[in-house]
Amino acid sequence: TRRQHAKHLKVEKEAAEKARRQAEKADKLKSAFLQNLSHEIRTPLNAIIGFNDLLNDADAEFSEEERSELLGHLHTNTNLLLTLVNDVLDLSKLESGNYNISLTNVVLPELCQSTLAGVAHRVAEGVRLELKQPDTEIILNTDAQRLQQILTNLLVNACKYTSQGSITLAYEIAGHSIIFSVTDTGSGIDKEKDELIFQRFEKLNEFVQGTGLGLAICKLTIQYMGGDIWIDKNYKNGARFIFSHPIKKQ
Repeated sequence: TRRQHAKHLKVEKEAAEKARRQAEKADKLKSAFLQNLSHEIRTPLNAIIGFNDLLNDADAEFSEEERSELLGHLHTNTNLLLTLVNDVLDLSKLESGNYNISLTNVVLPELCQSTLAGVAHRVAEGVRLELKQPDTEIILNTDAQRLQQILTNLLVNACKYTSQGSITLAYEIAGHSIIFSVTDTGSGIDKEKDELIFQRFEKLNEFVQGTGLGLAICKLTIQYMGGDIWIDKNYKNGARFIFSHPIKKQ
C-alpha cells in the first residue's frame, strides 16, 4: 500500500511539473506574441499619425505630386494596419476552433483565374504570371473564400520577392487530394528559415512590407480544412510553396 501510495504521489508530482512547464511555455509564447503585435501595430500607426500631421500642417506647402505621395503613404499604412487586425482576428478564431468553413462546389479554373486577376497589379514589370492546370475541368468541394485567401496570400508573397522571371500557380489531382503550388523565380528562402517560416510574425525579409502572419494563417486554415502546406526544399530557382486539399466525396 505504501509503495502504491508513493507511486501515485510520484505520478501526480510529474503531472503537476509537466503542467507547470506547459503553463510557463504558454505564458512566454503569449508575451512574445503581444510584444510582436505591439511592434507591428505601432509601425503603421506611427506612420499614419506622422503623414496626417504633415498634411494638416497649416504652414506646410506641398505640390500636387507631394500631396499625392503623402496620401499614398497614408493609404498603404492604413491598409497594412487593417490587414494586421484582420489577420489577428483570423488567427484567434483558428486557434480557438471558432472558425467557420462553408463548403460549396467550386470550379477550380474559374477560382484560380479570378485569383490571378486579383493580384496582377502587384506583379513587377516584366514578370510573367502563369496558370498551369489539367486539361479536364475540376470541381472541388471547398470553402471558396478560404481557398482564395490562401492562394492570394501565397501569390502576394511571391510578388514581393520576384523582380524578374515568373510566378506560377499550378494544381493537379494526386490520389485523394488536390495539390496546389505557387512557384516563383525570386530571391528564395534561407535554409535556416525553412522550419520557421510558418510561425507567427516570422518574415523572410524585415525590410519588405508585411505582418508576418500570412503564412501562419495559411497553415492553420489548410490544416483546418484537412490538408497541409510545406516548402519544396529541392527547388533552387526561387521559392515554391505546396499545399494539399482533400477531395471530399459528393
